[in-house]
Formats: sequence, structure tokens, C-alpha cells
Amino acid sequence: MSVHTPTDYLAKLQKIKYRAAIFPILLVFASFGINIIFEIDQAKYLSIIGLLWYLLIIMRFRISRNYPPESKNEILLSPIYGKIVKIDGNIITIKKGIFQPADLRYSGQIFDVEINSKQINYFEDQPHLAGKLFGVISTSALCICTIPNGWKINAKFDDKVVSGETILAEK
Repeated sequence: MSVHTPTDYLAKLQKIKYRAAIFPILLVFASFGINIIFEIDQAKYLSIIGLLWYLLIIMRFRISRNYPPESKNEILLSPIYGKIVKIDGNIITIKKGIFQPADLRYSGQIFDVEINSKQINYFEDQPHLAGKLFGVISTSALCICTIPNGWKINAKFDDKVVSGETILAEK
């Protein structure tokens, strides 16, 4: 099992962010070149589009600080940011929007979590610390958490959940 430090995670996140930001940056440089070479004033609108695209990428890859709760009981934490859209028996469905932080954090216990998203980047396979960042979801996602039998569900429909902080259930 490899152990990653926060510096490793930030370095990996920066690489992903820079790869995504190459095209808007090239668009800005291209618009300046078009404006200088061909003297087309409308090229400045391309640079505005490139800037807005770059800001969107910065917002998509933002990571928030995490403060996992302390509890004497065993707890299950939310693995992603989002809003609870459905609770069906022991199944909790969380929807993450595109502008919510990209954190994917360990919930403290091993239970069945299915995440449907176009782009998930895992940094580590088996995290061992509750609230530990182990991946990034840079797009919208749907997370289906199956709570084991014998656990009391604390979450309610329409609650906003914070990755690695909000208690979904406790034993």
C-alpha cells in the first residue's frame, strides 16, 4: 500500500488542472496573435472566452479544507459534496453539481458506494483515515451509498452534505 502525502495530492491535482487549462490559455494567445497580425479587433472576444473557460476550470478543480467530526460511535461520512436527492430505505443518493468542490474523501468505514461521473481521478486505492482526500471528481456526479443494516441514518432528504464531514449514518 502506497502512502501519499498532501503534497503528492496537490501535485497530482495541479497536473490534472494544467492539462485541462492548456486549451483556454492557447485560445487567449491565439486571439492576441490574430489581433496583432491581422489587426482584427473582434479577436479580443476570443480572449474573453478563453479567460471565462479558464475560470470555469479553476472552479471545477477546487478543493475545500476538511474537518472530520469526532464521535464515540462508528460513523459513515459523505464521500462527496452535494445534495441528498433521494433516501430509499438504506440507500442514499447524493447529487454533486459541477460548481461544487471536487473532493472525493474516505467515509471512515468500508461500505458500498457507487459514483457515476464522466471524470473521476483516484489518487489512492485504499485510504485508511476518515475524511482523507483520495480522489477528485471534476464534473457533476451521482453518488449512491448503500448503508449496511444496523446503522441509523442521520441524513435527511434535501440536506446539503460536505465531503468527509457530514455524518450520513452511525452505529
